[in-house]
Amino acid sequence: MVGAQDRKPRARERDPEPAANRWRPSQLHPATLSLLFVLAGLLWVLCVDPLLARWLDAAAQAPKPWPSALAITLGGMLLYWLLQARATSARQTQDLRLAEFIEQITDVAFIKDRQSRYRLLNAAGARLACRPLAECLNRDDLALFPPEMAHRLLEEDRQVLAGGALLSCEHTFVLQGDTRTFLSTKWPCRNAGGQIIGILGIARDITARKQVEERSERARADLESRVRERTAQLSAINQDLERQIAARIQAEIALRESEERFRQLTEHIQEVFWVHGIGEERTLYISPAYEAVWGRPIHGLHERPLDWLESIHPDDRARVQAAHVAKQCSGHFDEEYRIVRPDGAIRWIWDRGFPIRDDAGHVYRIAGLAEDITRRKLAEDQLRRQQVELARMARLSLAVELASSLAHELNQPLAAIVAYTQACLALLRQDHADPRVLTGPLDEVVNQGMRAGEIIRHLRELVQKHPAAQSALDLNALIRSVVHYAQLELRQAGVVLNLELDESLPAVLADDIQIQLAVLYVLRNAIEALNEKHGDPRVLTVRTARMDPERVLATVHDTGRGFSQEVEAHLFQPFFTTKPGGMGLGLSVSRSIVEAQNGQLWASANPEGGASFHFSLPVHPDT
Repeated sequence: MVGAQDRKPRARERDPEPAANRWRPSQLHPATLSLLFVLAGLLWVLCVDPLLARWLDAAAQAPKPWPSALAITLGGMLLYWLLQARATSARQTQDLRLAEFIEQITDVAFIKDRQSRYRLLNAAGARLACRPLAECLNRDDLALFPPEMAHRLLEEDRQVLAGGALLSCEHTFVLQGDTRTFLSTKWPCRNAGGQIIGILGIARDITARKQVEERSERARADLESRVRERTAQLSAINQDLERQIAARIQAEIALRESEERFRQLTEHIQEVFWVHGIGEERTLYISPAYEAVWGRPIHGLHERPLDWLESIHPDDRARVQAAHVAKQCSGHFDEEYRIVRPDGAIRWIWDRGFPIRDDAGHVYRIAGLAEDITRRKLAEDQLRRQQVELARMARLSLAVELASSLAHELNQPLAAIVAYTQACLALLRQDHADPRVLTGPLDEVVNQGMRAGEIIRHLRELVQKHPAAQSALDLNALIRSVVHYAQLELRQAGVVLNLELDESLPAVLADDIQIQLAVLYVLRNAIEALNEKHGDPRVLTVRTARMDPERVLATVHDTGRGFSQEVEAHLFQPFFTTKPGGMGLGLSVSRSIVEAQNGQLWASANPEGGASFHFSLPVHPDT
């Protein structure tokens, strides 16, 4: 049972001259008044009266003072009795009124003596002590209240008795398990002579008021906290709004600048920029380049939204219209088509679009570019025609270049045929020749004739003009066939040929005749490089291997002089050659042929000298 917060006592300032300290006759004790009366009478009788009598009649005899003195003394005693009776009656009346007042008030009221014992206590004080009123009188606070509370009250009593001034204190105590707050006021009780004879006091239970004040304080603090929080929130919202407004202003400025740059861009680019609204089902914007490409006014699209579609070539219109319907869902559009201008000119258009999505991810716009690719299309057609003609000329040039070697190849079977025929004639001229002996020479004549026919047939295939036909091709067999045609040149150049062919090589997808031509060009280039070298070794190696799962690699490796870095940059340029009398078309045509078959051709210098030419071809998908 420990008392809670104690507030510092508050002493009232004393009046410079309180009314209680001002002297009044009624404040004197009756005995004092009586004594003063007797002394004054005796002084008159004994001193003043004889002097006055002599002054009035000097011859007269002075009167006897003792009877008068006795009468004055008796009068003083009577005055004392009367004053004492009056004071007693007044005190009784005052005590009665004070008791009635103390009993009527609801606050705790009390009177203590100098030993802090209760001389008077009202019913509210007895209820606070939880005792009968009779048990509370003549007892101090230690006997009535908990120690903590009692010591505090006694300390206040000592301050009042020592200071002689009013003391007002507020304390919180724990009584019978309840926390209660009291506001007590104490002041000294004085007798008629002004001496402190005890303590008067009033204690008011202000627990309910304190609770209300505390609730009000908590409510006020909570309200202030909420106000501060709300103020902080409003400040943050205000700052956020200010930032948003500033950002919106900046965004609007940036948007206007962006729109201006966009307008300048769309008005000056050669491509036609367009924006199609899916919900509106019409073109929302199209750049001025539309009039230059289509040859039609832009305002015609507002009147007839499908005017651009009607200008498409009849052969492409159905395909483009289907793609236009499909783009409404996917948002993607990528088509090449022809348009017919009002002047009858036909132009090729590459039109592509991409989706624009809203915050929810739905496509609501399609933006795109339509580019006039007529020149590119014409250039591609011209290039294809030139490539076909170049391939045909290359085959014809190869046939002319091979004429001498093929003549040698044909001379061999023709010479054999002549030899076997002469032998048969010689045997026939004999009288006893057995016809069965002629079977062997005649079989050889037939074989050599067929061999010559095969050589001629292959030459015709090389020079014939026909479209490329890609098929599954055995690259190793093709290389062996080309090497067979180049045997004469290899022997004349004294070149040692090594074939390092991977027998597990898959089939490639290419045109047989064109790849033979490319391989023959690369072989003849290597043989010519070896012819320019003086001395040994003259070795030519042809390798095949798997480059990766999708490609096959072939390499022609020679031990010639090789080439410098400056020459390497121009090896595959048309009409570039380092050989006297060369045309410079072999490697250029070979690269064109290989790239037309979706392959690659490149060269590299060998560290030990010479050069290597590599080409790759795609693997046939069915292998």
